[in-house]
Amino acid sequence: MRIRHLSLAMVTFLSLCASSRAVTVTYDGFASTAGLTLNASAATVVTGDGTVLRLSPAAANRNGSAFSSEVINAADFSTYFRFRITNPGGTVFDCNTVVGADGLAFVVQAVSNSIGGIGQGIGYAGIGTSVISEWDTWCNAANNDPSSNHVGININGNPNHGAGSPFTAVVAPDFDDGEIWHGWVDYDGTTLEVRTNKTGSRPAAPTVSRVIDVPTTLGGVDEAYVGFTSATGADWGNHDLIYWEYRSEFAPIPEPSSVILAGLGGLALMLARRRRTLR
Repeated sequence: MRIRHLSLAMVTFLSLCASSRAVTVTYDGFASTAGLTLNASAATVVTGDGTVLRLSPAAANRNGSAFSSEVINAADFSTYFRFRITNPGGTVFDCNTVVGADGLAFVVQAVSNSIGGIGQGIGYAGIGTSVISEWDTWCNAANNDPSSNHVGININGNPNHGAGSPFTAVVAPDFDDGEIWHGWVDYDGTTLEVRTNKTGSRPAAPTVSRVIDVPTTLGGVDEAYVGFTSATGADWGNHDLIYWEYRSEFAPIPEPSSVILAGLGGLALMLARRRRTLR
């Protein structure tokens, strides 16, 4: 069943799918953050992109996160988002050639809707029982980063990619070039795939992938808090989330959803309905 467009001002979208647990949540802008828990430096800011969710600002040693206020199915899922990183600054050191840090990450975790470490931790370091897809803008030799601009898949709050930097991919140009970037993360129950580009057209092949048992990694649960983290260290940048769509089933998203449901409590309403369904 399609839901018709009811309001241009709407920021949260809810669509109940065939399965009782399959839902789609969309934030088309962040004038409302209903259903999300914001931590540390995360805040809404009005920019040329509208009301965005600034996960971390262009200032040193900050971190921020935004997670679903309640757990949602993550045994299989698809998500798509748009972001922009502006005003990179700081000094050049470690294995870098330009300023600006540290990036952002899409995180699925069963700990709490909170936050991890600053700097190279990108806001997720130390969050155990977690699966992380990172967009990293700073090269940390200690983390076996392959470059100062890469995507990677990490687990259990550990930003170290390991020898040889498996499950990473170098991307060009830089994520903090001030332009809009697009990200897709899909999990079919076996393989986690991450895609990214600047065109907005979903790539046929993943940028990086990893075979992983997400529920086992999460400590044997199918439901988790889902959301984003970011951080700065000695270098910085504004890390702005513009749009986010999450589907609690494997249903790859070719483009942003065009249907919107009016109201400010979409995610909270979805969770309430799901609880009633499970009674």
